[in-house]
Amino acid sequence: MKNNLSVGYSSDELSAEACSFAERHNLACTGTDSASSELLLNFTPDYIELRDLSTNTSIHVDFISGALEHRRKYGGGRGQTIARAIGLKQGTTPPSVIDATAGLGKDAFVFACLGCSVTLLERSPIIGRLVEDAISRASHDEHFNQFIEHGFSLIQGNAIDYLTQLDETRRPEVIYLDPMYPERKKSASVKKNMQILQKLLGHDEDTDQLLDAALGCATKRVVVKRPKGAESLSEKKPSISYESKKTRYDTYIIQHA
Repeated sequence: MKNNLSVGYSSDELSAEACSFAERHNLACTGTDSASSELLLNFTPDYIELRDLSTNTSIHVDFISGALEHRRKYGGGRGQTIARAIGLKQGTTPPSVIDATAGLGKDAFVFACLGCSVTLLERSPIIGRLVEDAISRASHDEHFNQFIEHGFSLIQGNAIDYLTQLDETRRPEVIYLDPMYPERKKSASVKKNMQILQKLLGHDEDTDQLLDAALGCATKRVVVKRPKGAESLSEKKPSISYESKKTRYDTYIIQHA
């Protein structure tokens, strides 16, 4: 994918930051207008975006406006299917959560809105940079800053390594997995953010190992997000599943000896 990806900057003031990132990850760096790769991690005055130059579409992460801000205000609280999947009920304390496949951070943001402390793990430095940029921009917002103070942090790296090496005292109550899986068919209805992510990342090849690592690390639950009707992530059957209109959450209850 590196041959199909470069880093760009839309103004000279941003060139040093963009080219420093590119150098660390062995990527080409050029002005936005000069880019010739299919995908471009583009530094702009407003945000960092991942642009697909072949389709002229782009994605960036925004935690304080748009769809995520609407979700914070009107998301449905503890009645949401995802809230029940992580074991959040009325009168219970929100659990600590590691989102081990954080991606663009949408579900991690939902957990923060539910009162959870959240650690986001993302192995792609490109996607991690988008989320890091969004957290930085949102840190000036009063509501989001409360999430940061309570616990909303990004770690860029391999989730399997992180979970298997995590100190006993820092193990989370819940680990959440939403692995990339191959699209069953090409369709114009596939959202642009998913199209771009699939071009960048492909699909996850180590989901069984990641589930094993999560089951060995979480103290209460592991939750796996799946498309409704899809097979379970591995041969291990979930303890219970929670379904919404398009999504199923396979939940593995940790049994303590």
